[in-house]
Amino acid sequence: MKWVIWAWVGFLIYGCAEQEVRTIEVPKEIRVEPAPVKMLSAPLQLGFEADLPAGWQTRPGQGMRVVSYAIEGTQIDFYIIKLGMGDVTSNVNRWRGQVDLPEASAEAIAQSIKPLMAGNTPVQYIELYNEDKNRGILAAIADRAPSYWYFTAKGTVDELKAHAHDIQRFINSIRFE
Repeated sequence: MKWVIWAWVGFLIYGCAEQEVRTIEVPKEIRVEPAPVKMLSAPLQLGFEADLPAGWQTRPGQGMRVVSYAIEGTQIDFYIIKLGMGDVTSNVNRWRGQVDLPEASAEAIAQSIKPLMAGNTPVQYIELYNEDKNRGILAAIADRAPSYWYFTAKGTVDELKAHAHDIQRFINSIRFE
């Protein structure tokens, strides 16, 4: 144990014997230029064409999303997915749960569906609003058997109500390939 103490004393004496002060210059900030953004060489292959309302921007889909849309001046999350199942009642009740609304019967859901058309394809459209939580979902299902297209917009009640007409007009303008 004594040798450990003497080793520390020797280290301190040797380390303190050096009297030279060194100055090291370190840059305050390292600037890294961002890589240039590459534009897509071909348009997105969505499986449909549609007329975008003013102020909308197309965003590439991620995960299950075929495409997403940014609606200028809003926080609305509007996206489209394509799946192999299309049960309206279970999907509407799942969306109702997402905005803290109780489940509804198949009959009540059928009465609240608004029919739209995307080209020659019938679309079932519904607006779900929870005024108490200030959350809502506008959703539509297009039956393109064997697949189903889901159009879903999520956001605040006021934003969704203000853009519901544009969303319906967009869905009605869809021309599937």
